[in-house]
Amino acid sequence: MVPRRTQGYMEDLPTEAARRRAIAWATALVAGTPLAPQQYEAELLERYARGELTLNQVLARLDVRVHHLLYRSRAVHPFSEAQLLNLLEQARTYNAQHDLTGLLCYSRDGHFVQVLEGEATTVHELFAHILRDGRHQQVTVLSDAAGPARMFSDWRMAFAQVEPAEFHWLIGYLEARRQRPALPQIPIDDPHLVALLTNFGAL
Repeated sequence: MVPRRTQGYMEDLPTEAARRRAIAWATALVAGTPLAPQQYEAELLERYARGELTLNQVLARLDVRVHHLLYRSRAVHPFSEAQLLNLLEQARTYNAQHDLTGLLCYSRDGHFVQVLEGEATTVHELFAHILRDGRHQQVTVLSDAAGPARMFSDWRMAFAQVEPAEFHWLIGYLEARRQRPALPQIPIDDPHLVALLTNFGAL
């Protein structure tokens, strides 16, 4: 994001051209570093450039942003109902202790999709632990970005179980999100998955 030492310079710029020059200069300073603006941050800067937001309003939105991490994986062995219930209980307990929310989707042929959302460091610490879990493999990150709000704020870990055909449609849609023109008619009616599909394009 824009370095703090440049923010005073950017606060009172009167024209869009001046604001765009300042943004270009500030982002060039952090290009190729972890501070480089992500999609949500770039969208806020664009609104600042157009005069829709003040710099203070941009900073206020960044202070309350939520980090979302979406990944897919495959179980080494398909989970039984008892194993799924135990996994959910553990996830919900951990998430309640660390102010995380999210969604776990399981296909009956042993594939997972999971959304983790919360403070960025907390999300990445949990994901590092998930990567070391020997119960699954072929872990692929589909999205790792900040957003304006939680998608599953009422759920420490929402759960959906789907048939393989539904799951593979879901994965195909999520993986092709940057090429799709609009949300098509979807063969999925689980409300948690509909929420994921509706909100995922904003990340």
